[in-house]
Amino acid sequence: MVKTADLPQFGPLHGVRVVNLTQAIAGPFATCLLADMGADVIGVENPHGRGTSRPNRALGGWGTILDRRNTRSLCVDVRKGRGRELFLELLKTADILIEGFRGGQMVRWGMGDKALWEVNPKLVIGHISGFGQTGVPEYVARASFDGIGQAFSGFMEMNGFPDRPPALAFPQVSDYYSGFMCLAGVLAAYSDAQRTGKGDSVDVAQYEAMVRCEGYYVVNYLNTGTLPVREGSHSATSAGYGTYVCKDGVELYVLLLGAGVLRTSLPVVGIEYGKEPFFDGIAVVGMDTAAGRFLEAALAEFFDNNTGEEAERILLDHGVPCSRIFTFEMTERDPQYLARETYTSWANAYDDGV
Repeated sequence: MVKTADLPQFGPLHGVRVVNLTQAIAGPFATCLLADMGADVIGVENPHGRGTSRPNRALGGWGTILDRRNTRSLCVDVRKGRGRELFLELLKTADILIEGFRGGQMVRWGMGDKALWEVNPKLVIGHISGFGQTGVPEYVARASFDGIGQAFSGFMEMNGFPDRPPALAFPQVSDYYSGFMCLAGVLAAYSDAQRTGKGDSVDVAQYEAMVRCEGYYVVNYLNTGTLPVREGSHSATSAGYGTYVCKDGVELYVLLLGAGVLRTSLPVVGIEYGKEPFFDGIAVVGMDTAAGRFLEAALAEFFDNNTGEEAERILLDHGVPCSRIFTFEMTERDPQYLARETYTSWANAYDDGV
């Protein structure tokens, strides 16, 4: 392990030590973001069970390379014996611990929040699990992965096409939402711990992270009883909102929303803005209206007469939010990706000489 004194010094979290006791995606993603901001992250793995994102017959290990960059690794069994002793010694020097076991697992090992605060009173503890640390015991103890969080939260039911079974959303949104929620929680708790001298516990349930990110759809249901409809590649309620195919087969995603956008975009497809039914100030064109059907027909003609590149340029010149649906190959040579260095390189433990 690299000595602490030899670690590069950078970022607003320089000097903050984080212990990562998670596998797969949600926890490593959260701790990776902390490491990217300068925290000293130490990933602890069980010698009797490799992380599922490490190289195996099904995966090349790119998840580990991505989400464990800027971090150090320690292999020790924290549950018992000398490994447990070393783990608790490590926590004495830590500011944040993030764990990703089933709900209540740390308690069953005798390492619940109160026990860990006896070791380090200022420790911030982030829990990421499928169903949380409290509630109905049978639920709390359930195992979970990304797809389970999507299914249980109602999120999966919203995705896909209306004439087909619900579809799993990629890439692993339940894991990533949970990681973001944990990140925000532990940073807030860390700030408070510096002020009060007392640690805190953050309880993130995958399904609740998904429910929070279902936004107005779930609130609409709770207040009106209206269930969301799976929309596929086009909005079921708004015209000019979805995927369109141009004459060269290129797919464009377009959103004609907002009075300003409609004011500048409707003339492009031969529609006079400000004249009924496209009255002045209109912000949304309903899909199931005469105006919506008229707009969809005009858009179909526009895209039939333009290539993807031509249509995108015309719409962008008129302030319309739109984009060709990119492949990874397209992103690799796009000027914005290049200008912002969206893709970067770093040395990792699999590189020769590292």
